[in-house]
Formats: sequence, structure tokens, C-alpha cells
Amino acid sequence: MCLLGCDPNGSLTLFTGLPDPEDAAATLDRVLSPDFNGQWPLFPVWRDRVSGLDACLGGLFLVEAAKRIDKESRGSYLLADAMEDAPLPHDIVLIDCPGTIERYHEVALAAASAVLVVIRPVDKDIDAGFKLLDWIYRARKQLRLKPAPEVLGICINGYRKSLAMHRDNMGADPERSLPLALETMGIELFPTIRETAHLANASANGLPLGAWRSGEDANRSFVAIARAIMALEAV
Repeated sequence: MCLLGCDPNGSLTLFTGLPDPEDAAATLDRVLSPDFNGQWPLFPVWRDRVSGLDACLGGLFLVEAAKRIDKESRGSYLLADAMEDAPLPHDIVLIDCPGTIERYHEVALAAASAVLVVIRPVDKDIDAGFKLLDWIYRARKQLRLKPAPEVLGICINGYRKSLAMHRDNMGADPERSLPLALETMGIELFPTIRETAHLANASANGLPLGAWRSGEDANRSFVAIARAIMALEAV
């Protein structure tokens, strides 16, 4: 598996425990540059725990890269072109995008086969999630993507049963029920990931939750997502 960081915030660097890149050539900026030679700047991740997992990092260098992408005739397709011209050896590639819609969403969408949307169960995030879905449907047509990447589903992160807004949005209030709305739209809702300090601590320490605290119940919530991704790869 390969993790691609399309996020200028560099969250992938934090979550993998890798050091911040020292220059643009060590990031996805190199892949999106006009003189990309097919050599992906990959870094091994958690080699003491898993094998075959690599990352191509994002970060602040991508801020300047976005300005360059806007001037390229195939700007939105640069990542897709690179993956076609210099295929990665990994069976699965996960592309991490920023939380707000920007240029890199187009770049990632053009290279993707499916999209997973992660939101928190609060009104603001849910509204943003539906706007993102609408953008995806429109962007697929505008970019003339064939085959068009499918919406794999929605994942709710940070659920707290003690909060009325969370409960209402997750079905307690039929008029605000997110599960009901997604069912009507034919969009998969993956098992809810409840809020836990263990998940935040694992991320802060650059480890997956399963490695940080293997017995944590929240680990089970990721199984359905992993299976759905693996099913895509099998197809």
C-alpha cells in the first residue's frame, strides 16, 4: 500500500511519524512537476510493524506547487498522468486530501477510483460533507473522468453519544437523520468511529490505532472500510 499526501497541511507526516520533508523534491511536488522522471519520492512507514507500506509526503511545499499546477494545461490530471506513466508497485494507493475543497481535490479525484468522505456528526461538517458530494458529482462530469470515481461511502468520525447534536444527526431525530438521508441517496454509511483519546494519542505519536492500542474497540470500526477498499482492488 502507498499513502499519497495531497494535503499542504502535511497531516500524513504527523500520522506516519515521519520527519517533515526538507525540500520539495522529497514530496509530492516532485511528482507534479513538469520534469518528473518517474522516480517517486517514497518513504517506508512502520517497517518495524508492517511490510510494503510507503508514503509520498505532502506539506507546505505543495502550496507553491498549486500555483504551478494552475498554469499547466493538464494541471488537474498531473497525478493521474504520473500514475499512468510511472505506475506505483503497490496494490492499493490512498490519497489524503485537505479538509476543504481546493485545487488538490481535483488532482486527487482525477487519479482516484473511489472517494471516502470523513466527517464529524455536527451540523457544520455534515453540511460541508453534502457540499463536497455535490462537488464530486459535478467535477466528475467537468473533468470527463472515465470511469468516474465512485463514492465509496461516508465515515463518521468523533461520535459522542453524550452529545444531543451527535445523537440527533445519527438518527435520534428523524428529520435530521444522516443515515436516513444517505440511505435515500444510495450512499454507504460505514460503522461510526466514536471519539476516543486513544485515537488522538495514536495519531500524535505517528502510529495507527491498532498498533498504539490493539484492544481498543474503535479498531473494529475500520474493518468495514478496509474490506471495501480491498474489494475495489480485487475488482
